[in-house]
Amino acid sequence: MRNVKTVTLLRYLGILVVTLLVFVAVTGKTSIGMFLWTYTRISSLATLVSPDDAELQFAIGNYYFGGGAYDIQKAQEYFQRALDINPDIQGAHYQLGRTYFIQSAFFDAHREINKELELHSDFKRSYYMRGLVYGYTKRYAEAESDFKEFLKWKPESWAGYNDLAWIYFQEGKYKEAGEMARQGLKIAPDNPWLLNSLGVALLNTGEKSEAKEAFIKALAILDSMSPENWGAAYPGNNPQIYGEGFSKMKESVETNLKLLDTVDINGERSQR
Repeated sequence: MRNVKTVTLLRYLGILVVTLLVFVAVTGKTSIGMFLWTYTRISSLATLVSPDDAELQFAIGNYYFGGGAYDIQKAQEYFQRALDINPDIQGAHYQLGRTYFIQSAFFDAHREINKELELHSDFKRSYYMRGLVYGYTKRYAEAESDFKEFLKWKPESWAGYNDLAWIYFQEGKYKEAGEMARQGLKIAPDNPWLLNSLGVALLNTGEKSEAKEAFIKALAILDSMSPENWGAAYPGNNPQIYGEGFSKMKESVETNLKLLDTVDINGERSQR
């Protein structure tokens, strides 16, 4: 009886292998490993079958970088494996740079983003990421340049306008900061990040009434949001920090409202 079961199992495994081979041969679009990964999410099996598939390693890295699970170390491992197999694969240096940025390893993040731009200058999203790195390392002129370059490519990005407003604020260009926030609000009129940025800019140009309106609207929108809604604007961050980050943002807007009664205004940007 046991031998019959063994033969039956082997027969089914044989049929599965043949089916996979036929599928790959017919489609010509994916490896057996990628097929297995897609339907099983067993990385060890998929990479065992297709050890030289850079796209597979990249896909697994993306999975561990918030695409289904969250494990920064595993994501970095698979992004690096993809690059070891194919040094020219698009997006791997970029994603690796994002993992370093989240860990505040700005030197490593800068190195990886630069490599992505050297290899794929048309991958314009890299300018946004490098703009963030420059912003957090206080290289504001370079951050401003990169965010502008990114917005030329993707003018519908509210985040690009918000982060450029942040840079202008850091440079003391409050009028320009307000203009960028307003540009973003044309795209996303109920965006609390942009409303907070606009409010802070208006505070610093003495337009307190308008600033108060922006802050009150931002708080009302935040009250209708969940930590998960907040986290959707921060892809790549650990879902476990969503609650804390959401609370800090609300506290930031509330603090900015209190600043309406002060003379010297100093605003801070919520971390991205």
